[in-house]
Amino acid sequence: MMAHCQAPIRVAFGEAKLSGKFFGMLLGPWIKRVVLSEKPFKKGLPTHKSFLVTDERNFDEEKERLMSDVRKFFSYGKEKIGKYPHPFFGRMTPDEWGTSMYKHLDHHLKQFGA
Repeated sequence: MMAHCQAPIRVAFGEAKLSGKFFGMLLGPWIKRVVLSEKPFKKGLPTHKSFLVTDERNFDEEKERLMSDVRKFFSYGKEKIGKYPHPFFGRMTPDEWGTSMYKHLDHHLKQFGA
């Protein structure tokens, strides 16, 4: 899960590219409203196939990478976050990126009782 949680952060950095522009054009605005709402993520939401991690990973190494990515995300600030469009939602403000990152991490941390 630590490796999975790193993936969306890398999209925000422009380090990972996702397909899905057609799907995003159709449903992106609706899904974006749901993602950015005050409601927590529901269990069982679909995951982009590139975010699925099926191989064995070293927990401590992945935890450190995730913590490093989170620190990097916040150190970048509003000048750098939001520079790259989301593959489904298009342009997102730094605050929208922050909300989506928080909700994703919160979803998985609660899932594992953290």
